[in-house]
Amino acid sequence: MDDQPLRDEVRSRSLEFTRVRLLSYPLTDYLHHEMINYEVRSRLGERIECFVPPAPVNGYFDFLLFDSHTALVHDYGHGPVGHQTGGWLTHDPKTLHALADIATD
Repeated sequence: MDDQPLRDEVRSRSLEFTRVRLLSYPLTDYLHHEMINYEVRSRLGERIECFVPPAPVNGYFDFLLFDSHTALVHDYGHGPVGHQTGGWLTHDPKTLHALADIATD
């Protein structure tokens, strides 16, 4: 429910909220937990897209691409897997275009 203000703003601006998750099997305990979380988030209006790429993917990272103007790139630092330490917001058109290309890939 901490994300509800974000969901409300997305809805009020008629934006689409889609989360894209790359998976590999076997799923980690963390991803099993996230799948439960995704089920809840999908009921709250978030589109969740999960893909298993044909080969391991090492060059991608987590980010939220809100629209053609704003993205948030997650930073997990050097801590434990799944422990987000921060992130950075960007409005740079070149970066947004590159992130959109990653999401399309």
